[in-house]
Amino acid sequence: MSSSHRRPRARTVLAASSAVLTAVLGAALLGPVQTAAAHDDALAAGGLGDAGPAGATRVVEVGGGARVAVTVGGNGEPADLQALPGADGARPGVVTQRTDSGTTVQTTDPGSVPTQVLGRRAPRAPAADAGSVPLVVRVVGRGGRPAEGYVTIFDLEHGTTWTRQVAGGPVVERRCTADPWAQSSCALVPPGSYSVMALVSTLPAEEPSIGEGRTFQNVALVGLPETTVDAARTVTLDASQARRMTVRTPGQRTKVPAEGMLQIGYDRTAADGSAVHIDMHPSVLLDQHFYLQPTAEVSVGTFQTRARIRLQAPDIAMSSPLVRTLHPEYVDSVWFADFDSDFPLVDGVARPRVIDVGRARPRDLAGLRLHGALALVTHVDGVPVAEQSNRAAAHGASMVVVRNDGPGDLADPEGTGVQLRVPTIRLNRAEGRALARIHGRRLTVSGEPASPYVYDLYLKEQGRIPDDVRHVVRTDETAAETHEVHGQPTRASTFGEAAYPFQPGETMSISRVLPFRGDARSRVEYRLLDPDTRWRYMVTTPEPAQNAMFPQPEILRMTLLDPDYHVFTTPGVSTVPIGAAPVITGPNVQQPVERSGDDLRVAIEAFVDQDGNHGIGYSDGDYATRLEIRAGQELVAETDNIPYGIVTLPAGPSTVSVHFTTDNPQAWAELSTHTVSTWTFQSTTTPAGEAVVEALLMPDYDVDVDLRNRVRSEPGEPVSFDLGLSRPEGATASPVATVRLDASYDDGATWQEATLVGSGDRWQVTLPPGSGLVSLRLRAEDTGGSTVDQTVVRAFAVTG
Repeated sequence: MSSSHRRPRARTVLAASSAVLTAVLGAALLGPVQTAAAHDDALAAGGLGDAGPAGATRVVEVGGGARVAVTVGGNGEPADLQALPGADGARPGVVTQRTDSGTTVQTTDPGSVPTQVLGRRAPRAPAADAGSVPLVVRVVGRGGRPAEGYVTIFDLEHGTTWTRQVAGGPVVERRCTADPWAQSSCALVPPGSYSVMALVSTLPAEEPSIGEGRTFQNVALVGLPETTVDAARTVTLDASQARRMTVRTPGQRTKVPAEGMLQIGYDRTAADGSAVHIDMHPSVLLDQHFYLQPTAEVSVGTFQTRARIRLQAPDIAMSSPLVRTLHPEYVDSVWFADFDSDFPLVDGVARPRVIDVGRARPRDLAGLRLHGALALVTHVDGVPVAEQSNRAAAHGASMVVVRNDGPGDLADPEGTGVQLRVPTIRLNRAEGRALARIHGRRLTVSGEPASPYVYDLYLKEQGRIPDDVRHVVRTDETAAETHEVHGQPTRASTFGEAAYPFQPGETMSISRVLPFRGDARSRVEYRLLDPDTRWRYMVTTPEPAQNAMFPQPEILRMTLLDPDYHVFTTPGVSTVPIGAAPVITGPNVQQPVERSGDDLRVAIEAFVDQDGNHGIGYSDGDYATRLEIRAGQELVAETDNIPYGIVTLPAGPSTVSVHFTTDNPQAWAELSTHTVSTWTFQSTTTPAGEAVVEALLMPDYDVDVDLRNRVRSEPGEPVSFDLGLSRPEGATASPVATVRLDASYDDGATWQEATLVGSGDRWQVTLPPGSGLVSLRLRAEDTGGSTVDQTVVRAFAVTG
């Protein structure tokens, strides 16, 4: 990556995860509101050897059989939180509530209970007294049926919060209580001014209106952000009164893909400055719509709604001059494939004939040869979608459309654990009937699995919810990031990605990990201009599993987190490379090696790319790491688990070495298959209360690799790149005295010295002639006694 495209590297303290990004460390790990906490006492002690992955994760029961996993990072603080899969292997959605006391989490399963995972114990609401009055909340879904609602009652004078999970029914409504949380539709509250808001889940028309499931039809934010409760009162929160939020993107064809409705929520502050922040992160919405109910302007405190919607080029589209507009969607891939890349998709444009094969029973298909046709199948209760689709595929169908036989959209695949042979698409009953009318005619079907652009939009309404919640987003009014995702030189790569938005005051950001399809490539991502939203970006390779139906080998993935916050305030285009080789090991520059008294804090990253994107690695499956720390000749700490922690050094001065090795023979990895890094530095006891950042030498390779991490070498032209050496911010820097770099084209069996030209902290390196996977061996020393010895086997590829 040429230095002209490099980004400045931030110096902020944070930790990353595949589901939740925690930006501010130092919060306590708590347990369910109404039960005992799950603690990680070993990690709280901060010992290096205690930071193993097996002991770092605690599973917290949150009621109704739902569970969340809290993974404590190597520094002893919560770093990851996600809902665990249910018995069917699918993950439910998540609902979070943040107040001044901390953050609670529950899943979208009906029996789940708010569980506090960050912050101090939440104060209980005041007990009911003689002056308390009952506030009853009724919840109605989009179709007019009773619905489940996550209701928050917020005192606009004192900031007290009551949470109610309303599931309808008169028996539940009679349970009126002043408890801060209850599965009830009634709260006893003191007379006063309140916000009464709910996130209402409408379930598919063919399902009961209240029930458990991964799939919702849609979600609506409804209620009264400001109202008076001075006597017994009933408030009806009716989702049918909400307006559909829409986004139009002139100049680009877009649609919301599966799982593209990422977040809906709101912020409300009280007169005394207390605040509550509510968010829902649903799993799957069948119609991919959020709804907002218009409100009056608030006069007490502040009110803001937030919705996060992702749009991209249509992954599947159908058209015919004989049929009105169709809205095809793939069946939910989580039921049919453990990995998104195993789920068959349409790629390109085809014009198959439409053949209605009824219910795709053996007698419906007997003697039929579909010869690449589109098979239109009618869904039947009790018959798995996979069985119907695969039967049609066995008779030659190139793709299958399943039309619902009941009202609305097809929500239940009627069985899981069977892989689909051909792309399988769902239509509701009305559109399926329209398609049946062109039996024997041709239909244009187009698919674009790897969209060249994405709109990741964080949409806000402030002060009130207006009558019109339609949005128009033009590319020349956005900030555009070109993500350059690098892969392996010859092996196909799969990826998952997540972007994390942070609002002012937020210490945690939840984001779904979505497939980044299309192997190593560039893609443009559009974001709204907003000085209050900070973004981080993360890529994981290989792609993470979305289910666990089929046996899979254990692997450790490489996760790379963008080191910077990105705030977009002006239109323009920027480039964000990630995964550019060589990927080395290195100290976490945001948590540098630091000595306080005789305690040495160590945080070593197994994966650091050219642009500072970084991630933790530890021994797991075939991937192996080893960290050893010595003071002089004495081994003071060692671990093959998470290389984060605190060790005690002998008092007084000593030469300290931090030695870290990795071995990555995993099938997905072609590069950085073996690394050895040793940092030595002079260290001594610091005065009480003082901390010193140790002066480790950190290599900085700047190689102009392509997206497959290759450098082309023209005949007679040697490969050159820039090499830098830096120290952590705050460390004392001494001049570099010596530096040498060797190269090998046979995995380190033989080495040749490279030519270095430069001075200070930067050099131009010219490699000796050769081609193939080049390994690098670096030795550098400064006048202050700091050295670095680093070997990277298969650093990048050199091609002719």
